[in-house]
Amino acid sequence: MHDLMHELARNVSTGECARIDDPVQLQYENDTIRYLYVVNIRSFSADDVKKISHFKNLRAIIIYNNHSVEHDIVCTLEMILKSSKSLRLFHSKLRNTFKFSDKFGNLKHLRYIYVFEISPDMICGIAKLYHLMVLRCGSGGLETGTHQVRYLGNLERLRYVSYGVRGFGNFGISRLTSLQELHDYRVGGRICNEISAIRNFRDLRELVLGGLDNVESYEEAKNAKLKEKQHLDSLFLEWSAPDQIITDDLVLDHLEPHVNIRVLVIRGYDGPKVPFWIENHSVKNLVSLRLICCINWEYLPSLGGLVLLKLLQLDKLPKLRQIGRSFDMASSSSMDLLLPQSLYTLEVTACRKLMELPILPPGLVVLKIHHVRLTKLPRIGKISGEIVESKSSKLACVSVTRCRYLTSLEGSLLEQKLYMGTLQVLTVDDCIHLESMSSIPFEEMKELREFTVKGCPKLRTLRDANDMLVPSSLRELTIAFCGDVELPLLGPRRLLTNLSLLTLQNCSSLVSLPSADVFKNFGSMRYMYIKKCENLSSLGGLGSLPSRIWLEIKGCSKLIEAAGSLLTRVAFGSGGEEEHLVESASSLQITGLDIDLPSLLLLEPLKSLRHTKYLSISNGSEMESLPERWLLQNGPSLQQLNISKADSLKSLTPNMQDLCSLVLFHLFGAAQLQSLPYMPPFLKSLILPKCHPDLEKKIRKHGSPEWDKIAPIPCVRIGGLVFRHGKI
Repeated sequence: MHDLMHELARNVSTGECARIDDPVQLQYENDTIRYLYVVNIRSFSADDVKKISHFKNLRAIIIYNNHSVEHDIVCTLEMILKSSKSLRLFHSKLRNTFKFSDKFGNLKHLRYIYVFEISPDMICGIAKLYHLMVLRCGSGGLETGTHQVRYLGNLERLRYVSYGVRGFGNFGISRLTSLQELHDYRVGGRICNEISAIRNFRDLRELVLGGLDNVESYEEAKNAKLKEKQHLDSLFLEWSAPDQIITDDLVLDHLEPHVNIRVLVIRGYDGPKVPFWIENHSVKNLVSLRLICCINWEYLPSLGGLVLLKLLQLDKLPKLRQIGRSFDMASSSSMDLLLPQSLYTLEVTACRKLMELPILPPGLVVLKIHHVRLTKLPRIGKISGEIVESKSSKLACVSVTRCRYLTSLEGSLLEQKLYMGTLQVLTVDDCIHLESMSSIPFEEMKELREFTVKGCPKLRTLRDANDMLVPSSLRELTIAFCGDVELPLLGPRRLLTNLSLLTLQNCSSLVSLPSADVFKNFGSMRYMYIKKCENLSSLGGLGSLPSRIWLEIKGCSKLIEAAGSLLTRVAFGSGGEEEHLVESASSLQITGLDIDLPSLLLLEPLKSLRHTKYLSISNGSEMESLPERWLLQNGPSLQQLNISKADSLKSLTPNMQDLCSLVLFHLFGAAQLQSLPYMPPFLKSLILPKCHPDLEKKIRKHGSPEWDKIAPIPCVRIGGLVFRHGKI
């Protein structure tokens, strides 16, 4: 919302609507308030909450806190609710159980209730709220065996109710003919859970049916009268125990919804074929179709007749072999209209026997393929003889992951230049037999924002590196375990002026980071992650980066060797050699530095950093003392210091007080540390979960020198001791 619109809304609603963030505000609000929104109620006392009772005309109370509060606060809220005779809405995310007495049933105007957990004692009161329209319960729910639940079946004006194991339990709902949304309705063997109980629900908009494996015959399915529910917009059909019983083939056929249905999900069905009403396109108004865990389907019909379909998801169809045609039909024209031309999103996941996809519609926006036995990617094709070039491209995202039989991208949509101009996200991941990306026209991808290529160890650069020019629009680039493709993508001609995130992982061909001339163009860089590049021995021109970044370097063995050779000439952390204090010409500024070994701090340009706010060392086992010189030169800006596996650390620098901006200091595994220096003046958190037993003993003594050093720190954990403001 625009600031001016927000200001206008506040001014217009003054005296009727109030948002309370602090209990002090309750003293200044008019008693005419009708709509009350309470935030951070955990900071309120019971007496503060009691002030809400001054608002005599409350219509709505919304408590937006996803936590538990003290019992006396809940009791106070219950008292306020029972006295708010004009209340229409009560919405609370507090993780407490509300226990209302029968007087709660006197709130005759109450239309809406949302609570996390409900007490059985409350049910009888709720059953008297004959105007109630919405009854929702969070994940706390109510035991399904509670006897009083049956009374909820009398609330004939209910339009929405949580139901089933995650709601209020199972109760007879046949009288609730005003329901518009029914979720978690699980068909069972008892009378109150028969599927026929919903037959008269003419106003349903959303329906979630589970446990359909308990429907024993198609006559039962027919009694649900789904085809007569003309307002039904969204339908979820779920079988709970696939592959354990034989499902009647006709059950799904007789669960045919009305032609107006727009969103359909079929999950867990173990019958052998698709229902006839999908095959003959009777549900022609479908916008979204998700077919999940239908484990025995080997064939899907042509879906081209679903002319409004925008989303198609095929997930975990392990036996699916074909869509819309037999494999012996060689003519590509026969594949026209196998998919709707209106389709925006196609997701195919875990279809392990599907070797080919139909031609894709030109209007496709998102294509996601995961764990499919494709040997080649599909193409985007024509529309019944029309010229493709006349259609504008909409393709924005292509993701191909874990397609381990894919060997080439030739002949695929990624070669069709016409559709690459709008592509924004391209991901190729875990395609272990893919050998080349040389045919991809990167030069046409003028809108590409994210490019990820991972887990393709056979991938090689097969043409002139200068041809693989990724566009300057690129913002995120990830290369991991992929042959030598990082070399051309990070070459000297790359002007990635908008690149903000660069991840290089398991790049075995990478010997050095790009030169200073390349890094000077990375003016938008914010995050750089370099991991397990075993042959990387130089940081190249990293010091020429003009922007402030977050940098992570881990698992680069050759880089560590280069640092180790310096370690033999320089006493690490001693600060004894003045020539090493001279500032380098590097302009690099790092917000956060995350490294595995402290010896990397000897390498330029890391050695000369001056304005780092965060330092994390994940393996400090080689340290006997902290890197004092580096810490002091970053002292004015360093706010957080994390060190793990500090097994050899025997002492901290006596100049810790000079780290004047340090707020958090977390040190793990320092079992040899026997004493502490005086800490920085603004330190708020000191965590040393493992230290020498003698240090823990000294800390215990109130007023001892070691205790005095930590007393000013608000939060301290040393060994098994936890201090809050100087108190254990």
